Amino acid sequence: MNDQERTILEKHKQRAENGFHALQEFVIDPKACSYCGCCVSICPKGSIVMGDESPQLEGECNSCGICYLACPRTFLPVSSIQKWLFGTEEIPPLGSYIRAELAGSTSPQILDRAPDGGIVTTLFTYLLNNNVVDAVITTGKQHALAWCYHPKPLIVTDAEDLLDCIDKKYDPNPLLITLKEALQYSKVAFVGLACHVQALKKLQYAAQAYQEELPALAKAAHKLTKNIDLVVGIGDIGRFGKGKIDELLQEFGVSGEDQVARHIEERISADFVFQLLDGTEVRIPQSAVVKYPQPFCFLCNDFDGYFSDITVDRSEYQEFNTVLLRNKKGEDLFNHCLKSTMIQTREIPDQGRDFLEEMVPMLEAFLEYDLYGYEHYLTQGEFQLDPSMQQMFGNQENRRVRGLPENMMMELLKKIPGYGFCIRKRKALGYENPDIF
Repeated sequence: MNDQERTILEKHKQRAENGFHALQEFVIDPKACSYCGCCVSICPKGSIVMGDESPQLEGECNSCGICYLACPRTFLPVSSIQKWLFGTEEIPPLGSYIRAELAGSTSPQILDRAPDGGIVTTLFTYLLNNNVVDAVITTGKQHALAWCYHPKPLIVTDAEDLLDCIDKKYDPNPLLITLKEALQYSKVAFVGLACHVQALKKLQYAAQAYQEELPALAKAAHKLTKNIDLVVGIGDIGRFGKGKIDELLQEFGVSGEDQVARHIEERISADFVFQLLDGTEVRIPQSAVVKYPQPFCFLCNDFDGYFSDITVDRSEYQEFNTVLLRNKKGEDLFNHCLKSTMIQTREIPDQGRDFLEEMVPMLEAFLEYDLYGYEHYLTQGEFQLDPSMQQMFGNQENRRVRGLPENMMMELLKKIPGYGFCIRKRKALGYENPDIF
């Protein structure tokens, strides 16, 4: 731990003396909460619950400050976590990994439901059926429908139940509220977005790094995460604002999610395709989809769950995922599934790296330009997307990048005109930003 980290810890230790009220003042009120659910699980009194938009205090607070200190949106020592996991403080594009694959499930059951390659379901099926883990923390559906975008944090112990968890859920997801319940299992696998992985890995890092500086946090974090054996990250540029999928569906003539049989994020065009129960199909162009961003995603500088064991991301092929194997544990699991013919692979294209390098100066120029209308959100409470941004996303078929360069391009779009502009604008308007160092 270096002097910078110790100085930052001291600052947050002092703030944490105000308990949940510090979390309210420095995370929730400044619109920084990622709705990950970490604070709910780590509160020693069980006094925090997840409200519709943010955590809420529903019991007595003893001002221990653990919820504040554990939150990934107060401070996040990314360089230290990176060094702890991978031996270097530098995080390369897409994060550190030892091998990349383009892979898809061979299970007709999985592919029939999956919007892409179904790799996460396949990996977890192997883990449960071979007793490698006792349970997996994943995301189920709130409603018993053919397709549902409302997430339900879930612990699954039977591989058959994983089939009902397939597909993307776009509303905010407090996935880490399951950590206490999962303590009854000795070995647990976990899958979540970058925000969930960051929160979980901050806890695991704190358990071994902060035993002297923040002993109460270290002890609570160790107890809560000691049984997490494998972490899978889902690559994603961002989610939607709460309830916005309903607005999007209605805008294109679909009354609600109960009318949808299957949902696909189409490759190349990036359009959303909804196959309806009546046999018809509705296509929503990407230029319309980007109108409804999730505000807290703008405070995340991680595109691919850098601190996971395996990252599963999209690819340009509908029935294949890009899979980044970040360490030996992840690679061994992938090889076992490959050997058992549960997954198939194909060659990853590598097109457009030169073009990608040419794009960097242009994207950096966007640091001065509010493409997403984030300032309007901060001052008016809603986004006002710039027309040029919609036009950019409406020309996906003209992309010149394929394979890993495509994933890197999406990462740059998130980091520079998204995260980079957001951090600067928040600071200019007097908003609290998390300490990411």
